[in-house]
Amino acid sequence: MQMNVQTSAARPSRPLYQARQKTSEVRDQLEVASAELGLTNAVLGHSLPDSVKRSGEVQRALSQNEAIEEKVQEAADELQVVTDLLQEEVAERERLERELASRPPA
Repeated sequence: MQMNVQTSAARPSRPLYQARQKTSEVRDQLEVASAELGLTNAVLGHSLPDSVKRSGEVQRALSQNEAIEEKVQEAADELQVVTDLLQEEVAERERLERELASRPPA
């Protein structure tokens, strides 16, 4: 029994580990998307003539793009919190598994 606990602790394919990895990957993708949106906003803001930027439709599109950038960044920040919580849970499980593995057999 002791051997199984140690073996399962070393398996990175467990759902908790997978969830931590996936949230980290999604957060990274959101960070990239937010940066790309920010770059797009900056380029459009500097490239478009003022008369075009003041046009109703273009102004709404620029504002909407900025709002989307903020939402994407907020989602990335929230995923960081989830990733941190998952990391805490992984650490706690590993601690408990080590504790169980070190106990003498009953």
